[in-house]
Amino acid sequence: MHPVTLPAQHGPALAALLFRPGPHLPPEAHRVAHALLQDAARNRGGRVSSAADGTWRLEATPPALEHARRALAAVLNGRDAVLVTEAVAAPPVPERPGTGPEAILAAKPLHSLLERRPILGFGSGGIPRPAGLRLLPSAPAIAAALGTAWEGSPWQAHGWEVVARRALASPHPAETPLHLDLPPEALPLVKGAALLPVLPPRILARPPIRPFAVAGLTAAHLAILDPAHLPGTAIHLNHDPALEALPPAFWRALKPARVVLEGVADAAGLEWGLSRGIARFTGPQADRLLDVLRRNGGT
Repeated sequence: MHPVTLPAQHGPALAALLFRPGPHLPPEAHRVAHALLQDAARNRGGRVSSAADGTWRLEATPPALEHARRALAAVLNGRDAVLVTEAVAAPPVPERPGTGPEAILAAKPLHSLLERRPILGFGSGGIPRPAGLRLLPSAPAIAAALGTAWEGSPWQAHGWEVVARRALASPHPAETPLHLDLPPEALPLVKGAALLPVLPPRILARPPIRPFAVAGLTAAHLAILDPAHLPGTAIHLNHDPALEALPPAFWRALKPARVVLEGVADAAGLEWGLSRGIARFTGPQADRLLDVLRRNGGT
């Protein structure tokens, strides 16, 4: 971190503190710094505003600014961020608009940042049918949008969450049910029963009361879990040969009707899933069958 003070012009008192995060600052530190600025504005008088490049600006009395500067300096010591104090009369430093990660992603069409996975289902009598849609942020699209300035897993994860929240706030596709990947922190914002939030495995430590799906469990996870007590309305599992080593008794206890088998590439994978009682699939083989259904007027 590099603290910078701009000299006052004609002696005006310092009246603004700017926090500028760098691309290697962890999002967690960014959130803490923002919270400290908001706390200073709320409890000591002042105003906090943001710019498209990710800069946060606190305008307040000099004592409040100094208190906030010290708190931020302690949190950000040695990290990729800049603190700038400036006179209220000093013109703002010109910034190229839209350079922060949130602004970059907000400027992209939402559909270009999302991956759609149509779900193939099998009803009574083994008749194939559309069974909904899984919608999730596209990690490759987010990485391409953010570029090298915001590369690295912390900022990619932050971008993933930004896109997921944007998808939650947007009109939902017509397909039902909709399985939407979200961070657990966004769960209180989910409204309505038609949307099923898809959450990471860490949610299993404290499962929510409302219906939810879980994704990201591997065969290694499943081998040490009690399948009869695994919560979740739906369980999204990537098709993996290691799953085939799990015994039939495991699948019976898991209640395989809850499972959505992802990434099924061919008929053999589909047949294996059906033999275990799984009735919902995504992947190339599922897409091919759904295309046939559409051509035959089955939607």
